[in-house]
Amino acid sequence: MSRLILEPYPVRGPVDRRPLFFGGAAAAVLALFLIAPGDIASKTHIALHGLCAQRPSHSLQIGGSTLPMDARMTGIYIGAAAALIWLIAARRLRSTRAPSLPVLVVLASFVLALALDGFNALLVDLRLPSLYEPSNFLRLVTGVLAGTSLGVALGHLFASSIWMRSTRHQAVVTRPVELLVPISLSAATAALALLNVPLVYASFAVGLLVAAVGVFWLLGLVVLALLSNRGWSCRTWSDLVPLALTSLVAAIAVVSALASLRFAAERLIGLPKLT
Repeated sequence: MSRLILEPYPVRGPVDRRPLFFGGAAAAVLALFLIAPGDIASKTHIALHGLCAQRPSHSLQIGGSTLPMDARMTGIYIGAAAALIWLIAARRLRSTRAPSLPVLVVLASFVLALALDGFNALLVDLRLPSLYEPSNFLRLVTGVLAGTSLGVALGHLFASSIWMRSTRHQAVVTRPVELLVPISLSAATAALALLNVPLVYASFAVGLLVAAVGVFWLLGLVVLALLSNRGWSCRTWSDLVPLALTSLVAAIAVVSALASLRFAAERLIGLPKLT
């Protein structure tokens, strides 16, 4: 008779619940914000008051309500969020190779387009000769382009500062044509804002707040990692959770502090409201 050899079941290690805890904490903060007294428009305007001039004439209107960020800043955060979402989907947040010169030139041209449009708008405000008449559409477009550059830069900075083992042979963006993906995503999102559908206002207002906190969170995560000697030490996404939680608290605190400082300055100095 042949002997029957039973293979033991593999022993599984304990389940790491830290990512679930992080996701739950972030969801709880957002839920508390949504159920707090006040409507979405007023709460998001207050929360983002320190990050944007919030000039009604420079902002998009959706269903008669003004978005909590002007058109240029709206475009920037849409572009940055779309770029980061694409980098996550493409699994590029471990890629640390420097982008090629053509990619850098394209990204730099996006930032220059924003600077040119902003300088032209400044000339109009100063009643000086300008190149063209500013518009919220151009502010939104140039903001999206510059935001794409910001998202790519944050992705590269994150990948280059966090991982113990990174993908050194690949850049976050390998060819300029790849940028069409996040730009197309941003364009579709921006077009939805321009359609002026009242039902999407809350999604845009809250989305801008989440995107703004997200940018500060990601930048803060890198800074905290380097300052605490945790840079280039993470092997898995789970290893990021303690830093990520700390950075999330710091990002919310910074955004809140900036809003509080602007409100205080307006009250103490009597700054006029922008139109």
